[in-house]
Amino acid sequence: MASRTLLTVALVCLILAAVHPWLPMSAPAYAVAMITAIQGTVAVKDATARVRTGTRVYAAICGFAVIASITLADQSLLAVNTLLLVVIFLAVYARRFGTRWQAIGMFAFMCGVITAFLKPQDAQLSDIALALCISGFIAHSVRNFVLPDRPDIDCRHAMKAATALIEKLSEQIRISTESGWTVASKKAAIDLEELARDNVLLCESYLPVAHAGTFDNERAGLLAMRLFELQLAMETTLSTALRPIEKRSSNCLSTVTDNLQFLARAKEKAEATMASSPAHSFSTTIDGNKNQIPLVPANGQWLDDKFLRQAIQVTIASAFAMVGGLILSPERWFWAVLTAFLIFSNTQSRGDLAVRALNRTLGTAIGICFGIGLATLVNGELYPTIILVAICIFSAFYLSSLSYSAMTFFITVAISLVYGLLGVFTPGLLVLRLEETAVGVAAGIFVSRFVLPVSTVTQARLAMDGFMQALDHLLEAIVNADGSENRASLLTDARRLDTEQANVRTAAAPMQSQWAFGLAQEGPRRAMMRVSMLVHCGHILAREYAGKSPSANEIEQLRSIRMELASQKIHGRDMSGRSRVADMADLPELEVEPSSDGKVDYALRNIMHVLRQADIRNQG
Repeated sequence: MASRTLLTVALVCLILAAVHPWLPMSAPAYAVAMITAIQGTVAVKDATARVRTGTRVYAAICGFAVIASITLADQSLLAVNTLLLVVIFLAVYARRFGTRWQAIGMFAFMCGVITAFLKPQDAQLSDIALALCISGFIAHSVRNFVLPDRPDIDCRHAMKAATALIEKLSEQIRISTESGWTVASKKAAIDLEELARDNVLLCESYLPVAHAGTFDNERAGLLAMRLFELQLAMETTLSTALRPIEKRSSNCLSTVTDNLQFLARAKEKAEATMASSPAHSFSTTIDGNKNQIPLVPANGQWLDDKFLRQAIQVTIASAFAMVGGLILSPERWFWAVLTAFLIFSNTQSRGDLAVRALNRTLGTAIGICFGIGLATLVNGELYPTIILVAICIFSAFYLSSLSYSAMTFFITVAISLVYGLLGVFTPGLLVLRLEETAVGVAAGIFVSRFVLPVSTVTQARLAMDGFMQALDHLLEAIVNADGSENRASLLTDARRLDTEQANVRTAAAPMQSQWAFGLAQEGPRRAMMRVSMLVHCGHILAREYAGKSPSANEIEQLRSIRMELASQKIHGRDMSGRSRVADMADLPELEVEPSSDGKVDYALRNIMHVLRQADIRNQG
């Protein structure tokens, strides 16, 4: 994405510069071209080129409609602000209708903000329409022809990264088992396992999946199973190696060595299957979910609808930020509104928003300090500024998925350099940006806490409920398995368990962020450890029952586990609480290649053990 964004912006700049002698445009048109070039690259995420084309057309039409409306109402500040708030509400509410409308909403919002700031004249609307067409055409061309999606190549790159991480993990396990585990080495091993698992799941995301959840072709299904087996071997190896010394068997070192060998064989099988898979195994023409989504929530569920709730929250927060921003600066108030809008993106709870808001403030503050020094040093020189701005844009979007603070830092530095190039740079202007950011952050945090609030604990509980439902669905599928065509369906159910685990991790992230301290992180860590054990055992069961039906005794155990899940749904569960049930370290370890019955018994006992720990009747 970083390369596409940088190339798109660069090409738009070059084309506008090339046609300027014959077709000069207004300053607002150039600004709109730059902003929409970035949005056209970042926000449009549809699966196929055909759908992306439609999204870009709709986005350009909606963006121009917003620009024209605000431009025609420019004589009235009240009308402009009211229109912008309406756009904000609709842009957030549109997220309920999927990827396309989320992109269109973001596109329309950015067009509204830049128009409210630049105040274009009626006569400049034709220039702006042309700028929208140019930026859309360039963004579409870069995405589909210059740097197109290459699922086969991207999948192989992800596989290469996964295998490199697995090799590092294996070496870490080997050294630490021989010399003794430390807190640092445990954390390093767990981090490596999580990164490797994420890359394995990324590999699988490039495989074509039908609407029913099965894979489009036999080769993709085989590769998916090899990736699943690799992930399972990695989980088993690490969980055995990390057992406390006093709980290990006498031949622990030999067991770990055997596990590492099995992991190496699983890696070789996955690599061989990947290497022999033709490019068409990764292609897809599926456009996405075709389910009909109601225009409005059902009667009686208006305030329970997360999209409507967040649309109300963001609109109110933006209104507060608008007032505060105007008090600080009648010319730069849009920074406060922009902050209030953006900190709500991809947040699920007030704790999630608070962490995002603090990270944005931190990135802005550090970026301002660095930007003042760099802009002063460069002193508006054209070519050094262009090079540094390009580096900042690439870095911002390259790091966007890893660190919101880092993305904000590089964007702030880029803005500082652009101001220097335009000759309007002053340290006071950047300080004003920080103040406006603080106003937007304060408005967002206030609204998230007092207007239709959703606590982090509530969101984490809902995510955990979804995870337990996925676990119950997997166990039900195993009970009903007929032993003939289980592989694809059980793999789909196991991957749903992975998805729900990721949702739990996301919901609990604010409680484990750098802004949480000490004992506040202990409960979430305990919960994630238990969830990881349930996922691991679910993977074992899905693998073992891929080609057979459970025995009568195993069916009875599975039904007992499902009864425990149903009981906890009534009486309550707490995955993060301290339990009177013995710690999971007391459970027997799993050797990597015991009999199939041994693996099933291990998984069933571990699942029941974790559920008993989570039962609130066993805590306190």
